[in-house]
Amino acid sequence: MDLGIGDRVAIVTGASRGIGRAAAAALVAEGVSVVLGARDPAALRVAVEELRSAGGEVTGLECDVLEPDSARALRDAALSAHGRIDILVNNAGGGGGPLDQFDEDEWQDVYRKNVTAAVRLADACLPSMLERRWGRIVNVASTMARHADPRFGSYGAAKAALLHVTRNLALRWAADGVLVNAVLPGLTRTEGVTDGFTDVAVATGRTPADIERRMMERQPIASGRLGEPGEVAAVIAFLCSAQASWVAGALVNVDGGTLTDVP
Repeated sequence: MDLGIGDRVAIVTGASRGIGRAAAAALVAEGVSVVLGARDPAALRVAVEELRSAGGEVTGLECDVLEPDSARALRDAALSAHGRIDILVNNAGGGGGPLDQFDEDEWQDVYRKNVTAAVRLADACLPSMLERRWGRIVNVASTMARHADPRFGSYGAAKAALLHVTRNLALRWAADGVLVNAVLPGLTRTEGVTDGFTDVAVATGRTPADIERRMMERQPIASGRLGEPGEVAAVIAFLCSAQASWVAGALVNVDGGTLTDVP
């Protein structure tokens, strides 16, 4: 399917690895010019080089979405390089500890990374989209937004708030051509997840495979396996496309059947 976005310009945050990098690659494959935002300069350079070698028109900007100036910096980088912004993928985020280990500073940081940063960047990019009456914003949430898990209390609460933000922005701007949606990935084989398996394995004297198997037992997935970043990225790319022209405010589970008790 031709997604019809070969002449578009996108910003992707958290783009040096995992779902963000896969989303950037999927957009590049469709001919989209992409500005990558990420904190790790070394990983960002590698991502930019690899996507450029694949034929993409790619710019990298080292930034931390916790910093208020990051939104303006990403917006300005896209406008300087391409003169417009058509697509925004708010992928940057991160988690915190369980609520029985509540830390107020951590709680604030988790909310700012997952919610405030997404709102701030959407606000920065909207004028360019509204000028052309065409835009796509995809917020990367999580199944934890709909499935309470004591291990991920602050993270789940922040991602639930991001779903509300998504619906709110969609209702406000859909009539002006800017369509806002969210994806809710389940457990996905990103570097962060596999590094976590390794850390727990070292701490408990087990193997990463043992930890993964235990995770699957505690949180069964109907498909019987973890997802791959590219599988999530394919849905993100569709929501960014011309083909998704009547999709607004959708909260799309991309989880292999993890969520079985909620719509």
